[in-house]
Amino acid sequence: MITDHSEICDPLVRYLILLRPAEDEESCPAAPAFCAGAVGCSAAMQRIFRLVEALQYSEASVLISGESGTGKEVVARAIHQNSPRSGGPFVAVNCGALPADLLESELFGHVRGAFTGAVRDRIGRFELASQGTLFLDEIGDVPPQLQVKLLRVLQERQYERVGESATRTTHARIIAATNVDLRGALRQGRIREDLYYRLCVVPIEVPPLRARREDITPLVHHLLSRVSTQRGLVRRISPQALRMLLDYSWPGNVRELSNVLEYAVVVARGETILPDDLPQEVLHTPTEHLPLAAATPDTAAGLTLPASVHLEHQSPESMHIISVLEKHHWKKADAAKELGLSRSTLWRKMRELKLE
Repeated sequence: MITDHSEICDPLVRYLILLRPAEDEESCPAAPAFCAGAVGCSAAMQRIFRLVEALQYSEASVLISGESGTGKEVVARAIHQNSPRSGGPFVAVNCGALPADLLESELFGHVRGAFTGAVRDRIGRFELASQGTLFLDEIGDVPPQLQVKLLRVLQERQYERVGESATRTTHARIIAATNVDLRGALRQGRIREDLYYRLCVVPIEVPPLRARREDITPLVHHLLSRVSTQRGLVRRISPQALRMLLDYSWPGNVRELSNVLEYAVVVARGETILPDDLPQEVLHTPTEHLPLAAATPDTAAGLTLPASVHLEHQSPESMHIISVLEKHHWKKADAAKELGLSRSTLWRKMRELKLE
């Protein structure tokens, strides 16, 4: 309802109805938002969701691997919230952020006088998480002398506080995460073999965002809704801006996507986020780091295409579709899955490109 009229608005007007064009399609209809907000419709994420569901009655240790920013802690929280321990605490420790002596005190606790500065007793994270889940992030950075004590906790559920001889027991569920190749670290002797196999009872690998581009659209809508709600705003994203997000290589994965959307929400002048509202690194990504979506006729040379297709007349979007079709040997079901399109939409675009 209009209450404040201006010179360009008829004084008799009381209501304004705004009609927005419907999206051509939902690239991922009914994309699941799992327990802790993990969103994805790609085959890789669906496998992770099924595995998390299968773990709901298990106490097995889990090792989550993946690049920084892929959402390893989100998956860990999903495992915790989908388990009988959901009523207990979820305690997270970044093992790479502390030196060895402080990390030992952080994990096991200490007693007064155990070292300089220990003016009172302190309980450790194993004790805090005893009825819940302890998440050990960057487990590959644990120093060798501490790996022995960590192994004992995993094997016997027993430990001592720093400076104390009394043995304590923990019942914490252990979930670890790493962004390094632990098998490589195992071969180099940087991690104990027995510790590795104690941690890696159930391995989960979270793929990078560039390897599951069909998840970008549902992630954008999910994260944009969350950021907008936190700031008390209403924001939507234009198809052009969404296309630029789909074309970006995302070296920082989901964390970088979240930061980009938060930036766009802040700088957008209207309800709709436009390409100009995106950070410069998204707008001006060097060609060598762009995915096939940004390929030009010159960079796409060597594709085996129908004679009716002229590369020099194709748009970047058309080149992307042609490149993905070529990659999957023109198997339309596989190409549609990578493109994040329905099969009917891919057929329509192929007809427009005269690729029937």
